[in-house]
Amino acid sequence: MENHILIKGVRVIDLGGKFNGKTVSIRVKNGVIEEIEKDLKEAGAEIWSAKGLCASPGWMDGQAHFRDPGLELKEGLERGLYAAAAGGFTDVALLPSTTPVVDNKAQVSSIISRANASGTIPSVHPIGCISEHRKGKQLAELNDMASVGAIGFSDDGPVQRPGLIQRALEYLKPSGDVIIVQPVEADIHPGATMHEGAISTAMGLTGSPTEAETIRLKRDLEILSYTGGRLHIPVVSTSEGVKLIKAAKKKGLAVTASTTPHHLTFCDEDLMGFDGTLRVTPPLRSRSDKKALLSGIADGTIDAICSDHRPENPENHDVEFVLAPEGIAGIESTFAALNSVADKAEITRKIDAISNANRRIFNIQEVHLEEGSEAKISVFNPTEEFQHHGISAGVNDPWKNRPGLKGQVYGVINGNRSFKFSS
Repeated sequence: MENHILIKGVRVIDLGGKFNGKTVSIRVKNGVIEEIEKDLKEAGAEIWSAKGLCASPGWMDGQAHFRDPGLELKEGLERGLYAAAAGGFTDVALLPSTTPVVDNKAQVSSIISRANASGTIPSVHPIGCISEHRKGKQLAELNDMASVGAIGFSDDGPVQRPGLIQRALEYLKPSGDVIIVQPVEADIHPGATMHEGAISTAMGLTGSPTEAETIRLKRDLEILSYTGGRLHIPVVSTSEGVKLIKAAKKKGLAVTASTTPHHLTFCDEDLMGFDGTLRVTPPLRSRSDKKALLSGIADGTIDAICSDHRPENPENHDVEFVLAPEGIAGIESTFAALNSVADKAEITRKIDAISNANRRIFNIQEVHLEEGSEAKISVFNPTEEFQHHGISAGVNDPWKNRPGLKGQVYGVINGNRSFKFSS
């Protein structure tokens, strides 16, 4: 059966694309963009049309966790992918910190096979572990995993041994694959539950200082400078971290960085109500840190946005603040949260940060809205009030009932797979 969709009268937001800023109609047939013109005949197509619609290259989430395998009761692969589609994503990079961990090519192949068999809309891109069993001692089978579809390598946290980072960077340098290391020195104030500052003092809680990020970030950048290769920082949280990354890029180091919607939306002051939903690693920092992150997105120092989606079920989530698990389930709310922050970044930059910027980090070919190309398209209204679809099983989404958010996903197309969420 022929798949035929006509997206009528949409404004294209496509940094680097030849239709960027233009209002056009887009015909998609059998997973390919067949025509892009100002006006196209309907010719029996399924019509996607609404006031204020925009279309962009399909969004890619640079880091998400569906708790599968091992803790499927918190979400599961199939449900997580449906939630990603509801969030407007055509592609998702999956973290390897599952049970068992993703540290060999059989695990990578299994995840891709299961995702393809599920019939869900987004494409899955597994991230493999840097180390065997995610223990930080010996390198995992990096090239083997890359050969079957792993797009990068992470132990989903800090790497304690400098030599392991050195060997991973050297090993992957010929292929250009990226390693992903979160700069956190947990040995400074062990057991910290939030950012160290006036707010943590007032709340009587142990805080994690800015130095917990910068000490490790300086070390990891020095290793990168020594070895070469490609390093990605998945969640930058401090103004000093932004400065260090900016300086490293100026020196010509191949470093990229991302942050999350929650680090752009909230700060340590929002924890005054002891809301465990906002307990994350790295922690929500100060108001001035949040401002620096927003500036970093606007000027490109921070390349991309990832949801860092980590769903929790009520049994684990509904506990007192200091016992609350770390993580936010925000994959459905990522665009609305990013779109609604008051900052200097234009919407074209924001859309690039949740689409092709993540592809560039992982050496995946960029997607543009062009005739003859595979259809990977996110369709959305940036001015419509956000309505949460409630597909994710995660109860820890701070935007679920938050008033005033703007940005609603209308539908997504990924090749022959598509779904329209609004009418």
